[in-house]
Amino acid sequence: MSTSQQSDGHPPGAAAETPAGPLRRAMETIRALRAELAALRGAQRTAVVGTGLRAPGGIADRDTYWQALSAGQDLVGELPEQRRRAFPGGWEGLLTRGGYLPDVLGFDAPFFGISPREARSLDPQHRLLLEVVWEAFEDAALPPEDVAERTGVYVGITGQDHRLWDEGEPNASWLIGNGHCFAAGRLAYTLGLRGPALALDTACSSSLVAVHTACRALAAGDCDVAVAGGVNLVLAPRSTAEIQRTEALSPDGRCRPFDARANGFVRGEGAGAMVLKRLADAERDGDRILGVIEGSGVNQDGRSSGFTAPNVLAQQTLIEGVLTTAGLTAADIGYLEAHGTGTPLGDPIEIEAARTALDSPGRTWHVGSVKANLGHAEAAAGILGLIKALLCLERRQIPRQAHFETLNPRIRLDGSGLTVPAETRPWEPSAGRCAAVSSFGMSGTNAHVVLSRPTAEPAPAPAPAGGFPVYAHTEAALRTLAGRYAQRLAEPADAASAGDGYAAFAATAHHGRTRLRRAAWVTAAGTEEAADALRALAAGRDHPRVRMLETSEHPARGGVGGTAQDRPARASMTALPGYPWERTTYSSR
Repeated sequence: MSTSQQSDGHPPGAAAETPAGPLRRAMETIRALRAELAALRGAQRTAVVGTGLRAPGGIADRDTYWQALSAGQDLVGELPEQRRRAFPGGWEGLLTRGGYLPDVLGFDAPFFGISPREARSLDPQHRLLLEVVWEAFEDAALPPEDVAERTGVYVGITGQDHRLWDEGEPNASWLIGNGHCFAAGRLAYTLGLRGPALALDTACSSSLVAVHTACRALAAGDCDVAVAGGVNLVLAPRSTAEIQRTEALSPDGRCRPFDARANGFVRGEGAGAMVLKRLADAERDGDRILGVIEGSGVNQDGRSSGFTAPNVLAQQTLIEGVLTTAGLTAADIGYLEAHGTGTPLGDPIEIEAARTALDSPGRTWHVGSVKANLGHAEAAAGILGLIKALLCLERRQIPRQAHFETLNPRIRLDGSGLTVPAETRPWEPSAGRCAAVSSFGMSGTNAHVVLSRPTAEPAPAPAPAGGFPVYAHTEAALRTLAGRYAQRLAEPADAASAGDGYAAFAATAHHGRTRLRRAAWVTAAGTEEAADALRALAAGRDHPRVRMLETSEHPARGGVGGTAQDRPARASMTALPGYPWERTTYSSR
């Protein structure tokens, strides 16, 4: 061995590694790990591409929901007589003011292929989910049949009041019409969805846990599309009596989150659903993205001061964990839609956890709770809060907190930038770009979700339209929908919405709706021609631009004589009026 080999430890002709070599390799490793982490976080980002909802006050879409929220409306009222009659004397002595839906026994059973006998046995919560999920797919301009093979269903549901309506002998229809598992199973069966189908019951956090579970399933590749949400109806006095014994209900029937007068919550009803996709897939597919779920998480209170008592440390840990996983900081959160039930002790615990996890110096951020407007919708509370947060991001406004006058003295905000908005106000960029939503279950299961606005990308302009179809299950529904379409065309264009104009309208009606039994083709090159033809169709009059179609004539999705490749991007489509349900009352009492 030569002296040179002995002195430097390298064979002849090999260069000695400079000190920069290990450093360079370390930097490359760091870059690779950062890229892997970014890819992992990217896979966890989830796009919201459609929503459906029901809330008290006749609310059935995002626009009317926002109008009620921004005005600070109180939609709580007396128990509907329809419910009171079903249990004579059963409601006496109970605190029955709440946020109720107007008619929960009406249902369009033939549309979903359900017989009258089966409909009578079917829990109205299951019926409501069918309608709301259908509307969410319509809002996404995504016919379920197009994605059926890889779509999962995740439903939060807790209430079992309808079981108490049965007065006859048990039967198979009653069994499969009331079990929680059948709520998710019926959605999958009716719409032909073949991904996972789960019903989740974690009490008040059920629907937000359902959203989290759906996001995890998408990230894991269990499905490519997911529909997630929840439902709650108050149908019998027993559950109200049980809750009233806990002394959690407001004696005067007002829910006042964060306020010094807070004395409990009122029960509420509602339903909500979101159609979700992996963000990368939604961008690839040209979907109209309403918002982006940056991250979500679930944990448990564990052994707190009592089985149903909240745990401030568990709440704080959950919020901090979601931020870390999503690669965000406290300064990114400009608005928190809190669980906020209006209990004098629960609200201070939640605010203390939120302050510790989210406060950052030099900024003002906001907290609110939709329960002041709607009551506590229990299993549906999380999804209704999430849709509210989505609207706050879209409108760049923070709605006023209903029933808020004076801060609960047990809530300490000294030195904090956290505020409870007494009036609807602009969302200042300095507050933070994201919204967060918390939902805490009486069972101890907590859920937290962080949302952001989608990246502002110009929507591709749809091709000029020469016409469009109108689809419905019956001729009467076809005429009603035609009238709604005509009214929609008569409204002024909303410049803030992607894909406005007649071309977007026609593209959505053509490619974003499910083909149903009855169909008409409207030939029109512009708004006025289309509206005139639609009004004639609605009135049952013949019109030269309207032709009724046989089933075999239903136009291909790519257009009459077109192909699937001709389908426009859903980002260029627009919101259309929802389906006109033809409801009949089905009741076992």
